[in-house]
Amino acid sequence: MRIIDKTPLTNEDGSISFINRIKGTLQYGFSWYPDLQAQQKAIDIIDKQLGKKFTLIRNHVLENSKIIVPITLIGPPGIQVIFVTHVQGSYRAKNDAWGTVSGGNFKDASINLLKRTNQLGKVVEIYLKKKSIQFPKGVEPILLSVNPALHISSVRPIVRIVLSDAVDRFASSLAQEPPVMSVEAVHEITEEIINPRPPKAKVPESQSPEENMGEIDFAFDESAPAKPAPQIRRKVPVSAQKPSSDYLGMTPKQLVVIGVMGLIVICLLVLFILGILFFA
Repeated sequence: MRIIDKTPLTNEDGSISFINRIKGTLQYGFSWYPDLQAQQKAIDIIDKQLGKKFTLIRNHVLENSKIIVPITLIGPPGIQVIFVTHVQGSYRAKNDAWGTVSGGNFKDASINLLKRTNQLGKVVEIYLKKKSIQFPKGVEPILLSVNPALHISSVRPIVRIVLSDAVDRFASSLAQEPPVMSVEAVHEITEEIINPRPPKAKVPESQSPEENMGEIDFAFDESAPAKPAPQIRRKVPVSAQKPSSDYLGMTPKQLVVIGVMGLIVICLLVLFILGILFFA
């Protein structure tokens, strides 16, 4: 399987340094690094089952948007958008409702992974259609977990759910599915995602936001319909732009966090030395 990794803040060997973990957490949230680890486990399993006809694109930002698609799997059987989660515990997935179950009581989760996964699939499908890419089947959104500590009670969920004990079977079934598009089409779709072609003509002003690829964008608002929201851009005069306050590629907020963590490490080291001196 061909793997194209666009994960930010990674080294050439795919590893992530301690400093970049902090930067990534501050920029993308606390679930960023655990989700990356879960992604890698899932990719390792899928890679063993799928051959060279398949291409996996990881953490790619769609053109002219801030949308990061975790995994886009493209192959002769079709296109899947996969959201790999690291969460654990007991959850219920009913239609588009997603939440925890404790003592028989259901509580909505702060982030609805069903709606988020479904939104990602719809946005990729819209993107490809606006690029005039023809594919027989729609983009299939999949919520996948490699954590055996996650248990999901599902009742007609809006996306396909693949748990840890079924990831291998899921990949194997893809390899055996009859093709609906050629290998050339797989390469064409991959190139259009990674290296999109410039538009041939200027988009008419009367065109709606959904029809304008330059305006595709959405925030993960699970309470709203999964439609790409228009991205409003304003030109800022050069004189009004503030000089960058980054130092060594880090913002003041990131430097403060690193400083606090360094102070904690120093305090622990001092306590350790004092313990040796007084109790040795």
